Amino acid sequence: MKFKNFLNEDLDKDIELKKNIFNFIIKNLKHSIFNLFSFNEFKKIYFNYNKKFIYINFVNNEINCLLTYLNKENEVYLRKNFLNFFLKNPLKFIIFIINPINLFKNISPPKDYLQLFHFVNLNLKFIDRKRKYEFINYVHKIVIKNEYKGIYVIYRNSNIFAKKYYQNNEYKTYKKNFFYTLALKKF
Repeated sequence: MKFKNFLNEDLDKDIELKKNIFNFIIKNLKHSIFNLFSFNEFKKIYFNYNKKFIYINFVNNEINCLLTYLNKENEVYLRKNFLNFFLKNPLKFIIFIINPINLFKNISPPKDYLQLFHFVNLNLKFIDRKRKYEFINYVHKIVIKNEYKGIYVIYRNSNIFAKKYYQNNEYKTYKKNFFYTLALKKF
């Protein structure tokens, strides 16, 4: 399972791949805020600052696994852009706010941990679970280098697949509310 970094592999010049990533996120992450965005809006927000934190695994030229990380600086950038987007699109803001669960996602993470923003694995090719975890953890280690203690994730409590994956991969629950869990893994 080989991952390509979006920035280092010059993948950021491929418009078709950007569209595929957008569609991949929309299709596989039904509760993502990006479901409210058009491709052009997504492209502006997602690829402008964060491209060095996007890692992709391909199987037969199809996206098999997507790992996206979000540091504090890029999180601030994304939030500002989300706010600008909602100011320009008040109807979409109403759609977002109608679902009150969205208001509970703001759980304060620990310092010195990097957020795993998107993690989607389709398993297009069978890989032993232990080996798959090793490949994914290897990417985590490359990304955090000496800058972070580990990785944290925020997932819906109703997402049984995420809960099972993070438990099997030795993430520890850091904080939890009625709707979301923040789990972390130290490297």
